[in-house]
Amino acid sequence: MKTLATWIMLITVGFLSRPALAETLSFGIPPQQSPVEVVKRWTPILQYLEKKTGLVLELKTAKDIPTHQQQIMDGLYDIAYVNPNTYVAANKLRGYQAFAHEKDGKSYGMIVARKNGPVTQLSELQDRTMAFPSNFAVMATILPLKQMEEQKIPVRIQYVVSMDSVYRSVAKGLFLAGGGESRTFGSLDPEIRDQLVVLWRSEELPPFPFFAHPRVSAATVSQLQHAMINMGQDPEGQVLLKVVNIKGLEKSTDADYNSVRKLNLPLQVK
Repeated sequence: MKTLATWIMLITVGFLSRPALAETLSFGIPPQQSPVEVVKRWTPILQYLEKKTGLVLELKTAKDIPTHQQQIMDGLYDIAYVNPNTYVAANKLRGYQAFAHEKDGKSYGMIVARKNGPVTQLSELQDRTMAFPSNFAVMATILPLKQMEEQKIPVRIQYVVSMDSVYRSVAKGLFLAGGGESRTFGSLDPEIRDQLVVLWRSEELPPFPFFAHPRVSAATVSQLQHAMINMGQDPEGQVLLKVVNIKGLEKSTDADYNSVRKLNLPLQVK
């Protein structure tokens, strides 16, 4: 297994072969897995897009989801990928504009438990401890807790490192249940996913968007958008997207997220 240092070295070697005068864009990916996994899964995708566009795409992530969201709200990323609610807030505060998302994709929050475990319905979680990735995670924390509150089922909350940590902790029996979301659940190692059962899932929301800061030119966004959409028709691109549980990409606009605005969900930042 490659370490983070090894991946950083490989990325550095890639940087040395890039055109010196190419336009450079920071590309923010949320730390839904460990930093090692984020780098491992997304670096080949960005390298593919560099070859197709001539741009230099610098992979950026953060130590945790709250930090990633705050960096978006501070306008630090040229291009970012995150949950729909954070996008809506970033659009309002910084003028970020959605330009692509998963083709025919939807996203939703969920509550998972261990398959064949002691919990088979939400009411059995009353006054028990559940695992969540952070109080900033809309799909995996805010929506599940909202559901528990609506059903008047009080629970104790334990925040863990990431969404992957939630799933693995529940699979090991460290927690009776935990909050998750469709994207990370779908990309889980089948050995872990097959140990879990979904007790509840939220209504479907638009998929996670890719969006650009206003400082990125329309021509550059269009170029990147075209390359990302074409990945779904290219066998090489399809293989890369499958690693991050994306079947294909299509054009997206800000109006696609009006349904999220109507929910008026809270966004917590540092």
